[in-house]
Amino acid sequence: MGISIRFIVLLVLAISLSHINFVVAGSRYYVHISNGLSNNEKLTIHCKSKDDDLGWHVIPTSQEWNWTFKTNFFGSTLYWCNMYWSNHYGAFDVFWENHALLVMCNFKECFWSARDDGLYTENLPKGSWSKTYNWTA
Repeated sequence: MGISIRFIVLLVLAISLSHINFVVAGSRYYVHISNGLSNNEKLTIHCKSKDDDLGWHVIPTSQEWNWTFKTNFFGSTLYWCNMYWSNHYGAFDVFWENHALLVMCNFKECFWSARDDGLYTENLPKGSWSKTYNWTA
């Protein structure tokens, strides 16, 4: 019956750390970028990370482009995209290992929508979209 407080603390710490590593390090994620622009505007994007250049892509209206990857061990995975349409431009982070973003992505898929007034993120658990970035004209 003599379970020590030290043992309980170590057990809780070990379970917490194993949960963090299980959820984040090496987890597979999907990023989706859709073109929600009006007037049949095409969206041109160039996405990359420190290690991967995903190239240039032109996304027609109401279409999407997506990719998948695994997060790194250090919890520092970052993807960003340069986006262009008409006379608008933006350089946006579209994936980073931040708890709030991971919750919005339901720890699996991040959905972004380029719209006339900015770039929106879908909060999957809530089923809602919110404006995250503005365009630079």
